[in-house]
Amino acid sequence: MPASKEQIIMAVKKAWSYAVIVGALLIGFSIGRYTQNYPPEKAKSENPYMAMHSVTNVSIAVNESNELLLIDRTTGKYEMYSDSIGMSIFKMYSNRIYQTAKGNE
Repeated sequence: MPASKEQIIMAVKKAWSYAVIVGALLIGFSIGRYTQNYPPEKAKSENPYMAMHSVTNVSIAVNESNELLLIDRTTGKYEMYSDSIGMSIFKMYSNRIYQTAKGNE
């Protein structure tokens, strides 16, 4: 028994719907695979926040805007952090100095 025109159209619409869903899944997986390797490993190793700083190599300062500055003594390069971080570090140091002075009395 030959299929009617309506049945063929319905079958094509159903196949098209499945093709769109499968295509979207394939595109999603390929984008996920691409972004998994992005950024390259070289950029990850150059992240300045990952570097460990020693007190002997770095000077710490707070500028007039209460921003924290970490200054590399060997190269003179510095990293600037926001005012909230600068104030937090300054309060910790000042509290430690106060406690030391208070204990020595």
